[in-house]
Amino acid sequence: MNGEEGTMNEHTDDQWIATLGDAIRHADPVPEHVLAGARAAFTWRTIDAELAELVFDSASELTGVRSETSARQVTFQAPGVEIEVMVIENGQRRIVGQLIPPSEVTVQLASGDSVVETQTDDLGRFTFNDVLPGPVRLSVLGSSGEDVVHTEWVLL
Repeated sequence: MNGEEGTMNEHTDDQWIATLGDAIRHADPVPEHVLAGARAAFTWRTIDAELAELVFDSASELTGVRSETSARQVTFQAPGVEIEVMVIENGQRRIVGQLIPPSEVTVQLASGDSVVETQTDDLGRFTFNDVLPGPVRLSVLGSSGEDVVHTEWVLL
């Protein structure tokens, strides 16, 4: 094997795929109306899930300067369930919440391109650690993994 062959084989498959994807996006970008249609269709995948709307946000209730140690409180409601959430910032951003009435289920946190999940305890409590600032949405999943309730997207 000569030196040129060794250089060509140093790229991983992921690097080649990324390079090819960049070339295709540059040469033939997806039209905006197609992207908008895809985003709209994606939202319909959970149309059967109940939407929990924001009914309380302590950030809108506070006046003046907030202390760095104060926690932001947010409450969402949907028929038959309330999701109470506190955003705690003490070196790391944590989301601590509780479902009312309590139930042992899976709760997902969608933030940016990531989705993480956790299990509630017998009191319906859950925690997410190291949450990045930005828009988030919580989803409560049923026992078979189906979406039951989603919160509105909220900026935390």
